[in-house]
Amino acid sequence: MEVEIGKMNELALVRVDDKGGFLDAGKYGEVFLPLSQLPETPAAGLTVEVFCYMDDGRLTVTAHRPRILLGEAGRLTVKDVTLGAAYLDWGIRKDLMIPFREQLNRLKPGDECLVYVAKDREGRLYATQKFDRFISETLPRGCKLKSGDRVELTVISHTPLGFKMLVNNSFYGLLAEKDALGVNLVKGKRLKGYIHSVRRDFKVNLSLSGSGMTGVASSTDFLLRELALADGFLPYGDFSSPEEIEQRFHMSKGKFKKVIGNLYKLHRIELLDNGIRIIEKPREADENRVAEESGEG
Repeated sequence: MEVEIGKMNELALVRVDDKGGFLDAGKYGEVFLPLSQLPETPAAGLTVEVFCYMDDGRLTVTAHRPRILLGEAGRLTVKDVTLGAAYLDWGIRKDLMIPFREQLNRLKPGDECLVYVAKDREGRLYATQKFDRFISETLPRGCKLKSGDRVELTVISHTPLGFKMLVNNSFYGLLAEKDALGVNLVKGKRLKGYIHSVRRDFKVNLSLSGSGMTGVASSTDFLLRELALADGFLPYGDFSSPEEIEQRFHMSKGKFKKVIGNLYKLHRIELLDNGIRIIEKPREADENRVAEESGEG
């Protein structure tokens, strides 16, 4: 078996004593896991999911999952600082080291920073703020992702064009400013998204809503937020021009009509001659009926 350092691994329990259990870690031999981290009724042959890392040259395991794994980016808090490194709280007993040379600015205790987990030649894990060298700017060669595919996103930075996102911990993509309206996107936040399009130069445009009803559902939440911010009334409807809809809501008129049609069926809004008005308490029976008709129930 091959143990992956910096990842969650499923290891077989070999034996148990009154202090804990010993797991089969392949070429690393048997590794100890404290009794408090074992399943309620441990028995030989049972597989246990553990995080594997090197500590003082020896393989160490824990059943606790760190906040970010090898090859992932996330926002962590600085616990301590020494002359040559800072140490980050990443949710397990051993803190994650970020050497001074891997810091963009000198860190101090209490700071929050966006970091990427990497591994050196000896298998030791470390954090870096300078992780562009690990990430592709374009869709990697051989990657089969296409328009409409769902992906994992991590917010990297806010640029004049929109939000730079890490996609599947592998490459960068761009979420346009207009597509992020109404969503709180802070550096390091993780969320689901979609491939909107792949350009000729293989750079990737992203979306927070997919096609079809998934996109409508996401836009429905957005429109309800907009109504709430506007005291429950918006002067837009089927009578509005496509240009007005695009400028105000950053969606096509076709999608807008689907959204307000869905909200009307759910008795969430009234359709007026001069706009749409929110209904605070939808009728539960009607919501259930619509859910059943759409196959969601």
